[in-house]
Amino acid sequence: MRRLDLDGATLFALTDAAPTPAASSYAFPEADFAAHPELTARWFPDGMFHTRFGVFALCCHDGRILMVDAGLGPGPSPYFDGLGGRLPEEFKAAGLNPNAVSLVIFSHFHLDHVGWALDETGAPRFREARYLAPAAEIAHWQDQGEEAALPHHVAAFRRSLAPIVESGRLEAAEAGLPIFSNGEITASLLPAPGHTAGHHAILIEGAGRPILIAGDSWHNPAQIAVPEWCHRADRDQDLARQSRRAVAEHAARTGAVVAAGHFIESEAFGQIVQDAATGALAYQPLHQ
Repeated sequence: MRRLDLDGATLFALTDAAPTPAASSYAFPEADFAAHPELTARWFPDGMFHTRFGVFALCCHDGRILMVDAGLGPGPSPYFDGLGGRLPEEFKAAGLNPNAVSLVIFSHFHLDHVGWALDETGAPRFREARYLAPAAEIAHWQDQGEEAALPHHVAAFRRSLAPIVESGRLEAAEAGLPIFSNGEITASLLPAPGHTAGHHAILIEGAGRPILIAGDSWHNPAQIAVPEWCHRADRDQDLARQSRRAVAEHAARTGAVVAAGHFIESEAFGQIVQDAATGALAYQPLHQ
């Protein structure tokens, strides 16, 4: 667990689960690692892709919590060799009350982002919360049904999210419009399609410095420097490359703190800097 103290709020980076590291060439099958030896040594030091399934919780000083994504869930996950999440323990360790969650926002509907949406009875786990997702992601799943994603994602959607959709409790949100406000703090969606059809990042403003919760814009910091490298889960690779570049440039231009759910916990918060001479972008973790 990491925390970032802001004006009027604290942002927690919670780790629901961490899968067994995979070979970097498996996770990024088309990446030319030999062409970027310094990046490879920095971000894949043992030749493996280390990741986690992160959840972000913005706890405002009045106690209200905005939660971004819902992790892998309790498990056991057949797709990840029986892995299960520990989000309730992470909430407890952070001193957070699940009943104080007033909004759950999904960046997209992959299995490692929806797992704790329901409790063991099939009811919404965060009973006091609104549930919200990008309108484009909802529309994609409504249009495509069983073809919306790979089978393991479709199964997780049916298990963890479909009951909320069917009950009419899942709200659709458009990019650029406020989805949350608390005093000076506001949150809105930033389009970042490609990983999924309706994938969005989340912008938080008014907390002293802008925050960009990246969703799955990147799976590894190397992709900020080389946006051409696609993770195997990107649905539309060309569009994902464009979005990675656009989101990184936005973060660099605005000086936003990046919050990345798939970066290892020690690197979950960082900033993107741009070389004035070359225009190259690079990720710099915040080590507090």
